[in-house]
Amino acid sequence: MSSGVQCAPECVKEFEEMKIRSAYQYIVFQITDDKKSIVIDVKGERGASFEDFTSKLPDGGCRYAVLDVEINTKSGATTNKLIFIAWSDDNASVKPKMLYASSKDALKKALTGINEEYQATDRGDLDLAEIKKKAGSV
Repeated sequence: MSSGVQCAPECVKEFEEMKIRSAYQYIVFQITDDKKSIVIDVKGERGASFEDFTSKLPDGGCRYAVLDVEINTKSGATTNKLIFIAWSDDNASVKPKMLYASSKDALKKALTGINEEYQATDRGDLDLAEIKKKAGSV
């Protein structure tokens, strides 16, 4: 079920910069207070640490993010993959969690080229090794 929340054009523009030019390590997205659109909350410069990324996800809140992770392929090579992360803190109230859950597809459809999604509901879920595994690392 769709919530009617729209993805702002800047989200797609900056995501394309991340995908094609590796402009950012991560982009965190949020739903505006009027609950009408998804906008960029914060962008992480290339080379930003995983700890820097996780610090941008609010306790008791919800966010979407795209993270650039380096993975090891089956052939032994390393490559970079973009993974979609849905952050929905267990301590967040029910309404925002439902809104983020029902609006996720609007953003995912707009951001072409992301195949994997990782769900995190508490700080313990934000494990870089697990995220890399989900992105296809061996």
